[in-house]
Amino acid sequence: MSFQISAINDEELVHNAVRHGHMISLQVYLNQNPKCINKLYKYGKSQWTPLLAACFYKHEHIVHMLLTRFKPDIEALGTITLNSIDNRLDLAEDVTALWTAAAVNHFDIVKLLIEHGHANINHLIKTHSTTLRAACYHNNFEMVKYLIEHDANPYQSKKGNYTNLMLSAGRRYLSIVNYLVNELKCNINERDENGQTALYYAVRSGSFEITKYLLEHGAINIRDDKRKVTPLMRAALFGETSLVDAFKDYCTDIEWIEAKELLATSFSGCISRIENLTKTIQYLTEAFELRLVKNLFKQINTEPLEILHCRRECKTLEEFNKLISSHIKDALRIEAILVHQRLLGNDQSDYHDVLYHYGVNLAHNGQYHDCFRWWFYEIDLKQKYNMTIHADHLNHFIALFAQMKFNDHINIPIEDLLQMFKIMNYILISDHYREIYDTNLTILLHLITIVAQIIHSEHSDEKNALSIDYYRELYKSVGSIIRHQYKTIETGSTLLHLCTSSSTESTPFSIDYPCWMTARLLIDCSADVNALDFNENTPLHKLVQSISSSNVLQIIDLLCNAGAHLDYVNKQGQTPLQLVSSSRIKIIERLKKKMDVIRLKCCCARLIRQQQFSYENIFSTSLVNFVRKH
Repeated sequence: MSFQISAINDEELVHNAVRHGHMISLQVYLNQNPKCINKLYKYGKSQWTPLLAACFYKHEHIVHMLLTRFKPDIEALGTITLNSIDNRLDLAEDVTALWTAAAVNHFDIVKLLIEHGHANINHLIKTHSTTLRAACYHNNFEMVKYLIEHDANPYQSKKGNYTNLMLSAGRRYLSIVNYLVNELKCNINERDENGQTALYYAVRSGSFEITKYLLEHGAINIRDDKRKVTPLMRAALFGETSLVDAFKDYCTDIEWIEAKELLATSFSGCISRIENLTKTIQYLTEAFELRLVKNLFKQINTEPLEILHCRRECKTLEEFNKLISSHIKDALRIEAILVHQRLLGNDQSDYHDVLYHYGVNLAHNGQYHDCFRWWFYEIDLKQKYNMTIHADHLNHFIALFAQMKFNDHINIPIEDLLQMFKIMNYILISDHYREIYDTNLTILLHLITIVAQIIHSEHSDEKNALSIDYYRELYKSVGSIIRHQYKTIETGSTLLHLCTSSSTESTPFSIDYPCWMTARLLIDCSADVNALDFNENTPLHKLVQSISSSNVLQIIDLLCNAGAHLDYVNKQGQTPLQLVSSSRIKIIERLKKKMDVIRLKCCCARLIRQQQFSYENIFSTSLVNFVRKH
């Protein structure tokens, strides 16, 4: 009797049979369709043979049946999806049945494939992960030893030179770490592409046992290439006291002293961890006393900065005791920042994090302008050293501006807004930020919206607080933005398109779009009301499609008064009026009223298009483009 597949296709049938462990159904189908044994079936993002799928779903009886009754290509490559450490789906490509069995942690299937199928134990998937690495990932010590006994290569690293030892140390698997180091003699000081060793991974995982073990077996405390910190410095930065103590007999005197200094700063409240100024004083005092005993005095070469209150770091215990006798918390925090600056350097992200979080603390205390000064200083350093300014950080500026304006009802310092315009221009011009260009353009729109809310504020005291010079500077900044003609990469939308579309993300504290104040400011600064996006929609096209009716009539007036053409057609040949739902009577009436004063030039252009007159080789380029828009 033939196998029935009427209701579903064969791909779905094979997948269901394998997934649910229906061995007989699968066997009957393959007997009737023997060529399908090595066929790649698609399921979601996965692509696999029946054998590979059976390994993924952990059905040992199906794997055994396929190996004994058919002749599957045991090295056939496929693609599977796996849950990563942070519960995201990772795509694993060029995987074999053996690697898949190890990746789902099924030891019996692994043995079956090796002993009965003679699977290649050292196959490299696309990332150069191996079956042994998959076993290490799951802390399956028995599988690891079995694979080694069957000639697995323990020294093969993943792309980026990520070794099995780094993986095991980072996942806190002491038994496998011990086996790799003691039995297999893996290089304990091997460095990945960022210059980080297994010791760094152990510290990052917070494992005292593995950190101590690696140090006892010859791990070296060396700076990585990415963060420019040693594992000991990393432990100190994060306030991991026990991890720091593990290094006591395995580092130089100066490394130990500087670790004490960094440990002190981790409790100073400069960064987002628990504040304990008593510990800050304790560890800094210990560091000064050790410097005295070891005759290792501070070498301070940095110039005093206004942002740091023109202070220099304390060089002696006497100077430090004088500082703490003032009982001023902020003085101790500035001291901690100076320690960070000396030990980490102005060009390091860890130091920048300290500056940023210190600004956050100031904002929490209502010291908004001081917060902005610190954040701008951090961004200045990132620009100076060509480091990435993340969109999240820029959004924090916008969120704080919005909080001051809409929640706390505090006047925003205009010089801070002007500085933010300069930063956004810098970012949007730079090719370095192309991948998140549209995100950054939306952030700029939010900034302009906040400025528009200030300029067109209904509160007279807020408007009166703006001097003529500040008005002029704000308009000048927005005008400079307009002249750059920024457009989104995805849709070709200008700032005016974005502010007239209800699909644009709202600002913090929910200023929704369309926004007439933003539109008015952009138009006042010479934004092109007839600009076209990639679908040849004008801002008016986007506006009339908005879900919200709020502000729409007001913005129609703004656009039309500024010269918007109501008869421009998009790529679908639709004018703005033709896009309006019949239920939105007020919008239709307003558009029709505006169309009563349509220009003769537009009528002529539309007539030329309707009558299909030949004009491309007669008119100038600008006139040809004008006709095409109608």
